[in-house]
Parts: sequence; C-alpha cells; structure tokens
Amino acid sequence: MDEADRRILRAIQKQPELTMRELGEVTGLSHTPCWRRMNKLREDGYISEKRYVLDAQKLGFELIAFCMVQLKEHSRASLEEFEKATQYIDEIVQVYSATGDQDYILRVLARSVRDYEDTIKHRLLELPHVGSIRTSLALNEIKNTTDVPV
Repeated sequence: MDEADRRILRAIQKQPELTMRELGEVTGLSHTPCWRRMNKLREDGYISEKRYVLDAQKLGFELIAFCMVQLKEHSRASLEEFEKATQYIDEIVQVYSATGDQDYILRVLARSVRDYEDTIKHRLLELPHVGSIRTSLALNEIKNTTDVPV
C-alpha cells in the first residue's frame, strides 16, 4: 500500500458517493489507474463494503446501551454458540469479545428504557450461556465514526 492507495481510502471514507472520475480527480489519479487500485483494494480486503450509515436516533432509537456480558462457562463451544446467537438479534449492533471481568461487550439500540428492559428480559437473557449482564447507558454520543485513520 502506497500513498496513492491511502488517498483513495481517505477520500472514499469521507465521500463514498464519489464516481470513479471524481475519485480520480480528488486523489490526483486518472480514471483507469484509480479503478485498478480500487479493485485491488477490494480484492485485498481493505474495502469490505459500501453502505449508507443511518441515524439511529432519527429512526426512533433514543437509547444506546453497552452490555457487559459474563458467561456461565468458557468452553470453545459455549463461546461460539453465544457469538452465533448474537447475530440474530437486530438490536445488538456491535459485539466485542473482551478482557477483564466481562467476556463480551454488546452495543444495543433501544427506543426507550421500557423497550430496552423488554430486550434484556426476552432476548439478551435468552442468549446461550449468559451468566450475568451489566449495563451502562450512554447519556450523550460525543463521537461516532467508522473512519479508520489512514
């Protein structure tokens, strides 16, 4: 990866709607080399997908909860089963395995405290091998970016 590739990555993070011609202009490359580099960056896995980021709050999700999950057991099968099950709960938008007292940290969206309570009781506590869940609620989102510093 060279500086031209980094210019492409920086540009598409800030303006994913750029056409290939516009991307070439922004990065100082002509159309064909820019197109080739984009394809290579995709093939090499530097670019995973192109998508729009929705505003969860405008869509009615007023609450962001960070759930620290501790499992009852720690076999490979129980970890894999838990991780697989989290994929089927839409309110869980991020899952991280973690160090310390918790095994996982989940970022969960909810429309209200009552909605979150329902999610805890009927979805999260039903996940396989859950021993305990501790929750911290976000008061205000200060920074939220998917940009990677390239």
